[in-house]
Amino acid sequence: MSARRMLRWLLVVQACAAVAIALACRYWLGFAPWAALACGLGAVLLVRLVINMNNFVLSACYASPTPREYRLGAGARLRLLGEEFVSSMLHSSWHMPRASGCRRIHPGSRAVPVLLVHGYGCNSGYWRYLMPRLDARRISHAGIDLEPMGGAIDDYVPLLERAVNELCAATGAPRVAIVAHSMGGLVARAWMRVHGSARVARVITLGTPHHGTALANFGPGANAAQMRRSRGEASDWLRALAASEDAARRALVTSIFSHHDNIVAPQTSSVLAGARNIALGGIGHVALGCNGRVLDTVMAELEALPAAEPALLLVDDDAFMLELLRDSVEGQGWRVLTAASGEEALALLANEPVAAIVSDHLMPGMSGAQLLAEARRLAPASFRILLSGSPDEAAITAALACGDADRFLTKPWRAEALLALLREGFATQDGRGV
Repeated sequence: MSARRMLRWLLVVQACAAVAIALACRYWLGFAPWAALACGLGAVLLVRLVINMNNFVLSACYASPTPREYRLGAGARLRLLGEEFVSSMLHSSWHMPRASGCRRIHPGSRAVPVLLVHGYGCNSGYWRYLMPRLDARRISHAGIDLEPMGGAIDDYVPLLERAVNELCAATGAPRVAIVAHSMGGLVARAWMRVHGSARVARVITLGTPHHGTALANFGPGANAAQMRRSRGEASDWLRALAASEDAARRALVTSIFSHHDNIVAPQTSSVLAGARNIALGGIGHVALGCNGRVLDTVMAELEALPAAEPALLLVDDDAFMLELLRDSVEGQGWRVLTAASGEEALALLANEPVAAIVSDHLMPGMSGAQLLAEARRLAPASFRILLSGSPDEAAITAALACGDADRFLTKPWRAEALLALLREGFATQDGRGV
């Protein structure tokens, strides 16, 4: 079952309970209609509040010592409880039941794109408060839904791999940043264990139980079992995950956590050796996704990443001409890739996001026009330029007419003309395939 469906059913159950209580108050106790309705709604809210408070009580039983500078007074504790309760109600009763995935590609943006990965029992609606900030900075982003809800963490790895590939293809970026809440951070680490970290600019985790949480012992599902912590020890799965990582991979992670997390206990379970660990206080687990201090910290981490360089692919079977092409276009703010045949170019396109392609037409085997037709399918956002000394050839005319090729340049080409076309292409290609 998906989190969306489960939350909608819970809303139905809560609504039925509120109506039943209201009818009982109206016809059995003689309450006025408005008072009966208030009792029904109040009873449901009270149950939700008790569940929320119970999480704080349980987490306190397994809590790590709170550093002196993070200890709270009575007023701050009330604000902590109030923010977490309101956040839980809004997310579970409004944002997540209505969510249907999210994806926003900003044309021309060179900011590293962001993949949003939610936590246990949630969906992409969790990121309702971060997405407007990403849009304001023109940061392309996409969210995924980890389904089925109770599946094993390793089973989510193919979903994450597909989402990374799609986001790279849509933006032309070679790497992505991953922002993950709770269990989502473990999914990101499990994905890197399988697929490596070459496409990772940064992994930012919010309240992730890197060493498990005692409260997972009360949760159903294979994923909850993997996050369990008992007798002060993380699960076998978590220990195996940690053993698979080297210092370089850990250095890619920023772990943001709260010393007052009401789901991750002990709270220092979010501290990951070798990572950049950022401690906060006075914030609950669900509220990590909407608290202003947390969101400011996430945006600061993202904005510190160097801008992504778009990739340019040059294709020519003549080694001398290929080197001449490369010399003409290097040093212009894009990464230059080369291929000596159409087949080699397609193999590269299958694994590397490319923003622009310049291909000779007359090549043995696959022609340039044929290559660009395939490139249009594999990388629809790419800007495609065809080179040839035979401008009147029917295949070139057809490629330009149907859109497989965006521009044509006659050989021998001039470097100034080629650079002008490339700048035009890089300025417009991001808007495609959105």
